[in-house]
Amino acid sequence: MNTEHPIHELIHEHHHILKVVHGLSLFDAALERGERIDTELLRRAVAFMREFADRCHHAKEEKILFPAMIRKGVPETGCPLEGLLREHARGRELVGALAQANEAHAAGDAGAAAALRTAIAGIQQLYPNHIWKEDQMVFPMAENLFDAAETARLAADFAAAEREIGAEHERHAAFADALVEQLRAASVG
Repeated sequence: MNTEHPIHELIHEHHHILKVVHGLSLFDAALERGERIDTELLRRAVAFMREFADRCHHAKEEKILFPAMIRKGVPETGCPLEGLLREHARGRELVGALAQANEAHAAGDAGAAAALRTAIAGIQQLYPNHIWKEDQMVFPMAENLFDAAETARLAADFAAAEREIGAEHERHAAFADALVEQLRAASVG
């Protein structure tokens, strides 16, 4: 059995999310140079954000962790949970805008480059700040809220959520690592 606190799983997932968020710089740099981008690779980044960051990671926060925190007396409205939920919703909007602009770019729409850059900038501004709030403020508080039995329940609920995404989790983590390698190669070359 994993003796690590289940909150650490969320922190680990943040590392993968940040890799993809930073990897969007590949596309932004190409657009800034007036180049066409690899729209299929960007589709994969969008899929990562929708499936890994939202359907897996945010779902564990929204359906498991946050409700457990509310049951322990953390206010449902106001700071911090309501703000984090708003940021999750904003992330979904930005990823949707990125997907839409990518499809327009793939279809040859010359104006799509500006929309792509705007969506990328929004994602790159939102996610690092959001993740910092969770990692530095909310998660440490959450670790101290739960007794051993409640922590074990969180771990079991997280494991059940992970089973729903299954092998996709590893595929998404590998994609995040590969995108970082492409970003490194581009900055060296």
